[in-house]
Amino acid sequence: MKKKFENNRLNEYRELIEKELEQSLHFPETDCKAGEAMRYSALGGGKRIRGVLTLEFCRILSGGGNMDTAEKALPAAAAVEMIHAFSLIHDDLPCMDDDDYRRGKPSCHKQFGEASALLAGDGLLAAAFNTVASAAFLPKPIKPQNVVSVISSLSNATMEMIKGQQYDMDFEQSDKDRVTEEELLAMYNRKTCALISAACVCGAMCANASERNLHNARSYGFSLGLAFQITDDLLDLKTEKTGKKTLPLLIGEKKAREMAQSYTDAAVKIAENLPHGDFLKELALSLISRQI
Repeated sequence: MKKKFENNRLNEYRELIEKELEQSLHFPETDCKAGEAMRYSALGGGKRIRGVLTLEFCRILSGGGNMDTAEKALPAAAAVEMIHAFSLIHDDLPCMDDDDYRRGKPSCHKQFGEASALLAGDGLLAAAFNTVASAAFLPKPIKPQNVVSVISSLSNATMEMIKGQQYDMDFEQSDKDRVTEEELLAMYNRKTCALISAACVCGAMCANASERNLHNARSYGFSLGLAFQITDDLLDLKTEKTGKKTLPLLIGEKKAREMAQSYTDAAVKIAENLPHGDFLKELALSLISRQI
């Protein structure tokens, strides 16, 4: 019964996020092609894990743990998902990872052309910060100082993602036969973990959490992010993406699995020390086993 309850919460969060994205990215029918491309990518499905984390941290740190307390973080959750979609559009471009498909359908530049895809990514990044700013004027507003903190957190995470993508491209173009474990982990921390951690922190900020719980949210996000990325790399060993420099290729599959488990254990330990942290614990365990 407990597992079913947690899955219901996950699905409810996803529905809330989809609705918020739909409203935030509602453009006139006469809008430009880039607007259509923005909706195509942002509303194109996905697990919504980052947005879910924002809502859940807001819920558990708002006191009481009721689902209604999560909804004030919806603008921040939608913004996190917009930034994630922006990064995927740009990552897929021929000048970067050059991927033709995303989530089982043509990537944005394949569907709309490279120029419109580039503009769509830029538009989603701008829309993300506009969406967060609007949270100060809602019927149940977030405190203005917390809105500023969320914007700052998301801005810093975006810069870290950009650095991480640059590192990733540099590694692929490098003449070096191999990068070090430290270099790969530094890239993972920026490209993957920064936004996941910011998603957790932004939810805590919306709940006006203490410095201790902001630290817990940040640490949980980085541990979860590393476990998530290493698990992705392990799954990619069975695909055509094995040409990329990844941790499993560097240190071996067995040690990489052990590291992914270790980071998952760290996330679980943090969740166990948080109020109402059962959902976060189950989420970490589900992600490493890819049950969601």
